[in-house]
Amino acid sequence: MPPETQQGPDAGRERPSESERYDDPETGARVTRLTAGPGEDSHLYFTEPGWYDGGRRLLFLSDRGDGTLDLHSADLRTGTLTQVTDLPGRVSGVTRCASEPVAYVWHDDRLCSVDLETLTVTALYDLPDGYGGSHLAATADGDRVVTALSATDAELGVDRGDGDREDWIERRMAAGPHSQVVSVPTDGGDPTVHVDDDRWLNHVNASPTRPDLVTYCEEGPWEQVDRVWALDLSTDETWRVRPTGPDEAVGHEYWLADGETVGYHGWRGTRDDPDAFFGQVRYDDTDRREAPAPDIYTHFHSNTRELVVGDGTYVDRGVPYLLLWAWDESENAYDTPRKLAGHGWAGDDDAHPHSRLSPDGSTVVFDSARGGDGSDVYLVDVPADLDALPRADELD
Repeated sequence: MPPETQQGPDAGRERPSESERYDDPETGARVTRLTAGPGEDSHLYFTEPGWYDGGRRLLFLSDRGDGTLDLHSADLRTGTLTQVTDLPGRVSGVTRCASEPVAYVWHDDRLCSVDLETLTVTALYDLPDGYGGSHLAATADGDRVVTALSATDAELGVDRGDGDREDWIERRMAAGPHSQVVSVPTDGGDPTVHVDDDRWLNHVNASPTRPDLVTYCEEGPWEQVDRVWALDLSTDETWRVRPTGPDEAVGHEYWLADGETVGYHGWRGTRDDPDAFFGQVRYDDTDRREAPAPDIYTHFHSNTRELVVGDGTYVDRGVPYLLLWAWDESENAYDTPRKLAGHGWAGDDDAHPHSRLSPDGSTVVFDSARGGDGSDVYLVDVPADLDALPRADELD
């Protein structure tokens, strides 16, 4: 395997600002549309912090209309867009090293590091034949990249087709794909297998403060699995986080900034008649806090337990806004959420907002196709006084 992957001529190419600013007509919050180019633009998955260079730049993925996803960067001061990768294959699964200006990506079936300053791309690991790789996660010390591998649909004889996504997930889960959770040294070397099982293991998230601690998920319809698992990379001990009962489901797990608390959302009851909630719990399944959520089809993020952002709902499900929940210590409960900005999310086939708070909590990044020309990346300012935002009284 060659140690370096050759970048194309567009790596480092700068494009002029596409930024447009407006005040949200419902909430008055200041919104910046960062991208308005051709094709599809999206910020990193909501479990990943895309900000770097002291918070001055934000990573995003874009095909710029040519159909091939590459990594790009937006200068949040000037709006200038810089193409970070120009590779012949698709870039996916992006994670960022918290301690160094480095990102890690899948380039087709190859795990690579990307130096965000020099734009050097270095190959670290190739997927074994017949396996796909899940989202990547860089450990807090930057020494390892952790991912889950699982047998491909072709190996399992599972045809995804053009049908219902939930049906495909259930059939793939039932096939019992051979899976592993592996870590790859970022300075070269052989991978280490930490978990090996015949069940569908997926999405790894690394604690931002504890280098040996990650979560991974048992994939499938949430109500049919105990989804969230923790793993100690130093001992290979693994255990369930927020175990679910027969009438419960949780998922879309992520780490809070302390690196010890895991956020999630889910429901009690059934998909057709759910009691939706969001929550946080310590990685050892203690200190659980949960509160009502507006829907089961959504996402949540928080840096601390004190302020939580959520995607709200699809347009036709009642609350098509990013929502903010603030913790009221005197009431020992979250206040009625505040509407932050409209997103125009039409449904599962539309761009998902995947809202995420910036590290300092001053802005929220989200995706939306409201501009009418594919998905774009947006930032909305979080006002210092949340009382300035309208309450989502329909959820009270």
